[in-house]
Amino acid sequence: MFYPGSEPELVAGMSEAGLAGHQRLLIEATLRAMHPGAYATQHAAAGGAAVLSLSRAEAVLRSRAGASNSKDAQPHEKLAYAVMERALKPVLALKAVVTPATPPLVDVHNLLAGMVRRGESDLKEPSRCGVLAQQLAAFIPKTERIVLDLFQQAWDTAMPAAAAERATAEVASLAVWRGRDYACLVTDLPRFLRKVPSGRGLLSLLLPAHHQIRVAAVVEGARALAGLGRLFDSDADVRQFPIGKNAPDGWGQGTAKLRKFAALHGRRPGEDSREAERTGAAVLLTLCVMAPDRGVAVHLARRRIEEALDTYVAGHRLAELRLAPETLVYEESRGRSRRYTSRGPTVDTAWPLTRHWPAEIRECLRMAHIARSTSSPVTSAALSWSAIEAAGIRHGYTDLAAHADLARALSLQAVRQQLFSSHQCVRRAAGAIHDEVTERATAAGRAVQGLEQHLAGKSRGSQRVLEKQLRQARERAAAAEREAADADSLYLRPLDTIDQAAPVNSHGLLSDLNRWADLLAEPPGAAQQMKAGSAALSLLRTVLHGLPAHDICLCQARMRSPEQCATWLRDAEERSRAQLSWMYVLRNTALHQGVFASVADSHDAHGACGILDLTLEVLGNWYAVATSARLSEATWSARRVITELAQRQQDVLGHLEAGADVADLNFTHLTSPVSNGRDRP
Repeated sequence: MFYPGSEPELVAGMSEAGLAGHQRLLIEATLRAMHPGAYATQHAAAGGAAVLSLSRAEAVLRSRAGASNSKDAQPHEKLAYAVMERALKPVLALKAVVTPATPPLVDVHNLLAGMVRRGESDLKEPSRCGVLAQQLAAFIPKTERIVLDLFQQAWDTAMPAAAAERATAEVASLAVWRGRDYACLVTDLPRFLRKVPSGRGLLSLLLPAHHQIRVAAVVEGARALAGLGRLFDSDADVRQFPIGKNAPDGWGQGTAKLRKFAALHGRRPGEDSREAERTGAAVLLTLCVMAPDRGVAVHLARRRIEEALDTYVAGHRLAELRLAPETLVYEESRGRSRRYTSRGPTVDTAWPLTRHWPAEIRECLRMAHIARSTSSPVTSAALSWSAIEAAGIRHGYTDLAAHADLARALSLQAVRQQLFSSHQCVRRAAGAIHDEVTERATAAGRAVQGLEQHLAGKSRGSQRVLEKQLRQARERAAAAEREAADADSLYLRPLDTIDQAAPVNSHGLLSDLNRWADLLAEPPGAAQQMKAGSAALSLLRTVLHGLPAHDICLCQARMRSPEQCATWLRDAEERSRAQLSWMYVLRNTALHQGVFASVADSHDAHGACGILDLTLEVLGNWYAVATSARLSEATWSARRVITELAQRQQDVLGHLEAGADVADLNFTHLTSPVSNGRDRP
């Protein structure tokens, strides 16, 4: 899991840039929403963005409009209606924070509301769907402009929390959708902070213009690919060079790097003869792509090559053509090159989520593994839905449908995840800022010593300028030392007090989530230790700017207000339900129409895998606890587990909406078989 604001370079960069708290919030919250390792419920792909929802709705209408008759149209009108219904809610959320509501927002809201009011029969005929798609498409760029303006305003002025959250969610979704590579973004961020940071500059950083990037990759299993150029647009400038025969060229100053890359794939001394035969039959491909950064260029190029290889595999059923994992990228305009590998991250020791899966879940796990392994985003999203179906959970069109129950169950886990995340965000940010403050004081002291030594060796005539610089350096060092002297009392001591109220294990992780929930809520009659922890957290909130302070305020409000906690649960349910319906759309269009591209396919794949991971997390926790406690629930089917948790969510909502205390909820075991969610000891 990633906690923005804990990286030394980012903390130092924002401090040196003198960013206000609301500006730090925009940067940190956007980074969290874009990070590939973010919790599924906090990633931009979790849904809830108006521009993305409108684009999905328009894509569904356009898909149905392309059918020759209503019977063959995909997705089914009931499913299409579900997408329209889900798209209306993000538009309402955006409309609520844009004041006054602009005409495009009002108009697109009225258009969607009209579709929902008229019902699924309005979406039956392809010709009618074509008209609606055209009307809806006109509002998408206008809504995007509204979103960008809102983000700009949120940078320039401290806006209400709801408006800042909406601006961040929308722009993070756009950045993930448009393919901004996270690693490249983080590399570019320090340069942005060293300039005079502005809202427009941050938008340019998150949504940069596309430029031409050259990419090289090796296809193993053939020495030449006949007719390759006809499978690409002329702008791609695709070329091929058999490994070990023709020296590659055409990259200008990058040609030397290209040849060195090609040499890596030749036959190696001592290599197994069978593997040498494969690597010997290899061809280097070079092509140009338009992309916002190097990371995205790699994904685009490899995907286009793989799609081209589909045509060759169909003609050579006994041949195995595959892409080697290494890729070389060269930005000609900037003279930069870099090698990438498609291999993912590793761990020292891999552990199963649980060893106690029922037999029926095995097929679900197998499908989930394949979904995570495939390189095609839409295939990954469609297989993620198939994995959920393999667990006995199917899509329906009523509130009693299995996928609706799953959304309710996942909302309980989302609450647990986000509470846990808020604790870690506070701990890590406090430690990181403490370290940055003390390191800055040390660096300032070293700078003074260096100037003093430099001054001692200079003639009297050249000392005046250096003496002025030395005075300024001493002033900075004195200020930094004063700040460092207070760092322990401002950051570390409050953390120690919080840890006494909400203990952590040796890894700094909460031992009991209920204790953290109580610390946030500070219920009447709380023990003195808990009151001290709450006071320490309030002190930290005043010195932790940006996302950590925002998370503290947000979680405190939710833990102290049954109404806000219930709204939180319902919002998490709605997002999960929208994501599940969209996964079903992708599965149907892929299966019935052979469509393996979507309006935001990489975005969709991440969101689908996130929902699947969260589902397996819930089921894995249930079976592990039930088996450990020797409960009969260990033998329950996945469908029965989800039905039980969905009913629990309804009970919890009823409890909250009746005005009962949030502190009654058992957050530690909210999705566990040993609790009913409302039996706090």
